[in-house]
Amino acid sequence: MLGRALAVATLALVILAAPASAGIAPDAAHSPNAEDIRTSYWVMLIVAFAVGIPLIAGLLLAARRFRARSETDPEPRRLTAGRGVIGRAGAVLGAIAVAIFVFGVVMTGDAREAEADESAESLDIDVIGQQWLWRFEYPDSQSETIATVFSYNELVVPVDATVNLSIDSTDIVHRWFIPELGGQVEAVPGEVVETSFRADEEGVYEGQSNQFSGTGYPAMRAWVRVVSQEEYDQYLSDLTENLATAQEEVAQAAEDAEAEAAAGEVAE
Repeated sequence: MLGRALAVATLALVILAAPASAGIAPDAAHSPNAEDIRTSYWVMLIVAFAVGIPLIAGLLLAARRFRARSETDPEPRRLTAGRGVIGRAGAVLGAIAVAIFVFGVVMTGDAREAEADESAESLDIDVIGQQWLWRFEYPDSQSETIATVFSYNELVVPVDATVNLSIDSTDIVHRWFIPELGGQVEAVPGEVVETSFRADEEGVYEGQSNQFSGTGYPAMRAWVRVVSQEEYDQYLSDLTENLATAQEEVAQAAEDAEAEAAAGEVAE
């Protein structure tokens, strides 16, 4: 009887857990932060099974054992327990709850910060959310005319570098989330939130924001492109040059407009 109840309980949990493992399991981890999140997910799934199967099996067994015996004798058998049974069961469940809480606190801290690799480069980048795009400001501009080198929507970083992000917003709350590189971080106006990651493989990692930010929300997406150190240096050099050229063209256009306006006033 107990074996049948356990089998039924196991089957029920497997059916319920199948969509979780197949459809909503964390993406493949490519940063220590994302790996901590995946570890937390599977640990909690195992705990749910370990607690849920005995509880469901016990409920099924109790429902069968203490049901009405017959139509002529509908009074069910009464369940009795010795003194202290409820206290001992509560102590076990309480200990599990405390362990889960401590585990969650530790893993949350680890998921926010990637442990720095002393042999790798450390990169500090400002991430600014606004309706409806992300702006990334890179450090150490080498241009005499460009104070800040920046890009929109796509962040480019070198592989194996510890990337420290300082995230804020210019208007409303946005949410920064690259599943394969770490957890979700909210960009809040007037508040700088810090997080970090260290990508272990080159490639393009797509963001999945789930914070509605207005009518242009569908267009507000982010990507992190991880490249080699050489490619990163070349990208930063090209980006600096392109921004400097664009700035010169804007300045020249403004001068030409002023000159035309002045010539028109003279002609009048």
